[in-house]
Amino acid sequence: MKLAYRPEIDGLRAIAVLAVVLGHAGLGGAGYVGVDIFFVISGYLITSLLLAEHDATGRIDLAAFYARRVRRIVPAASVTVVATLVACWLLLPPDALAHAARSAAAASVFAANLFFEFASGGYFDADSATMPMLHLWSLSVEEQFYFLWPALLPFVRSRRAIGVLAATSLLLACVLEARDPSAAFYQMPARLWELALGGWIVAAPPRRPAPRWLAWAGIVLALASISIPFGDWRLLNVAAAVLGAALVLHALHEGGGNRFLASAPMVGVGLVSYSLYLWHWPLLALYRATAPAAQGIATPLALCAVALVLAVASWRYVEQPFRRMRAPAARTLAAGIAVSLLLALGAYALSRHALDTGFVDRVPEATRAERDRPRPGVEGQQCHSGRDAAASLKCPPRSRTVVWGDSMAYSWLPAFPGATVATRDACAPLLGEPPAGARDWQRRCREFNAAVAGIDADAFVLAARWQTYPGFDLRPTFARLRGKRVFVLGPTPELPLAVPDCMRAHDPRACTLTRAEYERVAAPLLARLRAQAAGFDNVQVVDLADSFCNATQCPPAKGGVPLYWDSHHISARAARASGLGARVARKGDSP
Repeated sequence: MKLAYRPEIDGLRAIAVLAVVLGHAGLGGAGYVGVDIFFVISGYLITSLLLAEHDATGRIDLAAFYARRVRRIVPAASVTVVATLVACWLLLPPDALAHAARSAAAASVFAANLFFEFASGGYFDADSATMPMLHLWSLSVEEQFYFLWPALLPFVRSRRAIGVLAATSLLLACVLEARDPSAAFYQMPARLWELALGGWIVAAPPRRPAPRWLAWAGIVLALASISIPFGDWRLLNVAAAVLGAALVLHALHEGGGNRFLASAPMVGVGLVSYSLYLWHWPLLALYRATAPAAQGIATPLALCAVALVLAVASWRYVEQPFRRMRAPAARTLAAGIAVSLLLALGAYALSRHALDTGFVDRVPEATRAERDRPRPGVEGQQCHSGRDAAASLKCPPRSRTVVWGDSMAYSWLPAFPGATVATRDACAPLLGEPPAGARDWQRRCREFNAAVAGIDADAFVLAARWQTYPGFDLRPTFARLRGKRVFVLGPTPELPLAVPDCMRAHDPRACTLTRAEYERVAAPLLARLRAQAAGFDNVQVVDLADSFCNATQCPPAKGGVPLYWDSHHISARAARASGLGARVARKGDSP
């Protein structure tokens, strides 16, 4: 069945997608709630279709319903995923390619939300900005809802029943937000209330024309939720966005309208909103993954403009032709399942290939530099942590040495064979308050560090990208480690470009930092580390300058051996050549 077209719904889609795209480009605010607006729209439209069909025929044709979903979702998403994987193969190092391919495989079977929750940490974590498939979590949530809703709707079609279901889901979201924010963000049951609210609007027939101000009130509330972030109280932004979208849809359901939403520019953006959502994030994520030192929003905004052009082409040449197809439902479903499974299997095979063989590169030295990273299980015993770090940290019962810190500490693993490696990205070894960040990440970091501090070990090696933690204070950590031998590794040089890129360009000078530039950054950090270590006889701060620099320069390689596998994480060979492992292993030495 077809519903009467309301251009205002496309206008509301435009608000949602522009919020997401501009927020991802770096304009601030809480643009992520655009996805929540999409959820309410989806719940409204899907419930309208299903109830209209049920009222007209007494049944819901599930095969026809899912065939429509295949034509709407699968073609454009598949084209985007394939194109993104090709770009990842060309641009990313093997481990990042493997992660992107695995996430594509999960997305192809509508499980991206579960993949990112359990395999990649929180949506707001620092490294999430470089994951090209991250945005597909929302499509998986919607599709999981579509699997459930048609079967459930005949039994909960009254407003009261849908309201109870939505309230239960909202209560679950509130509980999870307090206990496990990643689950609250990614899991469909905690999002069902947003989609069900759209269905709740449809469940009662229109009774009277809505006042003209109602849609405007919804627009203003939605825009306020996008523009004014409530910090750690993410659910307040979500609730405001959902309520704003619901007011607009309720006004439309009651026969109202809105000229702003129905205007040609808003409708035009709304029509291509699905493809724009698909294309914008891979462009931004790949840019950030390959230009980590880039700042400003000029380039991200330009990439969003490119995404808009791709979205128009995708809408015209992919979305529309497939939506107009009239193949039998069974054939459409079989084709959709086959495409999804083939894409999932191909993406998984690509992930295995990336890990096993790496890139075929015209400059082998660049590939070796990219792959010259620590390998947990070979060079150390990794501590594993799940969603609740304090409860699930699994480490050896006894360890001679623990390497503790963020990804910089992880890169030092080869220097300490057999050590226990307790690292989390962007999580310095601080037992006081962690640096500013999302509340979910802060909680995880705090719990992880508390668990690591309790490991029974002879020596602890602390390392971090210290310059990224303004106001860091290691004294609570030192106090907790009294009686242990503690080595604090000072800052390493951060080169202007990634070493593999310079090798590909045969231009090592582009990666070279002068020693004076390095010391301008390192000297105040070393002074601070030494001041905080004062009074703790068991703590030694290690100055790494002479390990990476000569009298005048800090080069990307020494003796033909790359010192880094990007612009600042040291290579495995550089870590082994440092001699720090032997120094820490001499138990009789005082630090």
